Amino acid sequence: MEVLVVAGFFIFPMTRLLLHVMARPSSLPKGHPMNALAMQVAFVLPLSLPLVFAATAYRQNWFYPAFMIALGSHYLPFIFLYGMWQFGVLAVLLIGSGLLIGMYLPSIFSLGAWSTALMLLVFAFVGRRVALADNKTAR
Repeated sequence: MEVLVVAGFFIFPMTRLLLHVMARPSSLPKGHPMNALAMQVAFVLPLSLPLVFAATAYRQNWFYPAFMIALGSHYLPFIFLYGMWQFGVLAVLLIGSGLLIGMYLPSIFSLGAWSTALMLLVFAFVGRRVALADNKTAR
């Protein structure tokens, strides 16, 4: 649990570093109207962690389901921010799975972790395909 929380704080800086190494833009241009929304979205998940910790204090096996719900909620504004409805599907899958696992399968501690990893891996390929297709049509 601690590894997920601590490593999670490094996702944003590592992503920016990777984009820099790939010579890709790592941020929106100054003055872009979405800059404020992007900054607000970045704080949604860290500010939701106290709720995840409260659920975990009540029942330790709720850590991953609670995290799934918080992460799914974090992805909802991405629909507007990136203009990709696919983030809505990812959000619904994470939130719904977190609720189902927390309510009906809480005895399987790591089920939420593995199912989240699988969903994010699949979405990485889906998101990449959508982004590449949008990039081709924008030319």
